[in-house]
Amino acid sequence: MSHASKQQLLDQANHYIVAQQWDEAVKVLYVGVKQFPEFYEAWLLFSRGLYEVGHIREAVQIVQHAEQLDPLQPDFLHIQQCMQRKALAEAEQRARQMLSHTANHPKACFTLASIALTQNQPDESTACLEPATKVHPANATLCHLLSTSYDKAGRFEHAIKEATRLVSLDNGPDPLWILINLLLKYGQYSALLARCDEAEKHLASNPQALSKLNVIRGQAYRILGKREQSIRCLQASINANANNADAWWALADFKNYHFSNDEKAKLGGLVNSNVPAHIRCPATFAYAKLSEAENRPAESFALYKQANALKNTAGFTPLAIQKECENRIHTYRRQSLASQAAIDHQQPVPIFIVGLPRSGSTLIEQMLASHTQIEGTIEQPTLPAIERQAERLAAKQYGCNLSDALHQLKSDDLASLGQAYLDNGRLFRTGERQFFTDKQPFNYRLVGLIHKILPQAKIIDVRRNPMDCGYSLYKQYFPHGVYFSYDLAHIADAFNAYEALMHHWDDVLPGKVLKVQYENLVAAPEDELTHILHYIGLPFEQSCLNFQHSGRAVHTASSEQVRQPINFDGIDRWKPVANELDDLKKRLNSLKMA
Repeated sequence: MSHASKQQLLDQANHYIVAQQWDEAVKVLYVGVKQFPEFYEAWLLFSRGLYEVGHIREAVQIVQHAEQLDPLQPDFLHIQQCMQRKALAEAEQRARQMLSHTANHPKACFTLASIALTQNQPDESTACLEPATKVHPANATLCHLLSTSYDKAGRFEHAIKEATRLVSLDNGPDPLWILINLLLKYGQYSALLARCDEAEKHLASNPQALSKLNVIRGQAYRILGKREQSIRCLQASINANANNADAWWALADFKNYHFSNDEKAKLGGLVNSNVPAHIRCPATFAYAKLSEAENRPAESFALYKQANALKNTAGFTPLAIQKECENRIHTYRRQSLASQAAIDHQQPVPIFIVGLPRSGSTLIEQMLASHTQIEGTIEQPTLPAIERQAERLAAKQYGCNLSDALHQLKSDDLASLGQAYLDNGRLFRTGERQFFTDKQPFNYRLVGLIHKILPQAKIIDVRRNPMDCGYSLYKQYFPHGVYFSYDLAHIADAFNAYEALMHHWDDVLPGKVLKVQYENLVAAPEDELTHILHYIGLPFEQSCLNFQHSGRAVHTASSEQVRQPINFDGIDRWKPVANELDDLKKRLNSLKMA
């Protein structure tokens, strides 16, 4: 075979590709791969051409065929051995050698992107994969890794878009699960339900997977306020797999779901069975909730205690929360808070609702989202992702941690981070209103960062009687995170650390954060709402008091409560079991000082 002839083929194909004449490129490459059936680069270009003209399945098949012809496969096998030995530098060197031989070699790009992710550099990973997926659009492996990289980089909309493209490349169940989990994670419920319908077609012979799918459906319908559809999905989940404890907990977490005698017997049997602890834990929480609803406080508390003991919190220590809060107090001093991004009055204004979970923040969010100028979103993952981006910026630009670089960050750096928050969070809002809420409670840790990168932002700190808040945390099963909630002493320690950090923010940023007491809001909602809206810079609207009629999606465990009129049901719930809560009461600093 003539090297010149091969090069002529590539030159002719690339001429058409540059001109976006994909049909002509495909014709040339079709002839070329017949003439040179082992010509790896031509097969790669042929796959790209087929993808661009809409022959997706054929393009994917060509990618798989081309892999069998890769002349650099021995190099990639060496890379895999390096990765197993954690010899990342050697793997990177070999990958770059592959790129010098074949530009945008898919396995070399995959290697460099994987190494970047391993080193917590998702921006570098996406920078490597974006051009690679442009020239290899039918490569499902690169597509999947790019979606993961976008997710790690906090570019949520891009992650979903790439996962959607992955499904177009491979319509099997695994890519659908990847997309479904992203849609669930980021609150895209209409698209989620449609994809669940697609996934169900693959699960007729897999009752456990079908059960899992129906829990996801049930969660989505609940958030959308479609109670009956949610309950039907959760019941279908249990019918498919009676050991799906997540479905039992989801039913119990309605707070007012009435279990039939048959359901009570099945749930009780699961609680007392020999299934693993990670199944018995949510099942026991559900049984405790059932007992509480039937007004048996002593029995329900004993069950809650049993459920909390079953939760695996290995590796968690409350000292980690205390230490983090102390580090933030040490880092965010008046001097490091002095510089800010410039205020852009053309941008939407975030309203951060912070505090501990179960503090009443969902009620405030629902009230504010009923205002004509405020859009309610979700507990956004956006700001924590921006802090990680700021950490990477500090390391790259200043060679140090963010805590050491705070005073060095220029106004443009800060503005860029603030803009990234607004851009990456666009997925969660329509953009039609001047203000929007972000109800991620643990953003209380990031008040200093908010002040620096989003100077126009409003911050509302929601407080609830710590005994009610603590007991409510203890009764709640959290599938992920909130590991301090499974021990009363740990809850008190977390509350103390949170309170100390909020006191610090009040000290170094006086007037920045508005504190709202849940009990006061319930007792005098119009007065409190008027005060909150004045802080935001908006007039009171009567619709904020009629929040229960809002049709918006509610993304938290309080979704059912905030669809009811305001009431006192959440106040003094701890008192019937006060004797059981000594570990909480004795350790709370605010009660010691009272």
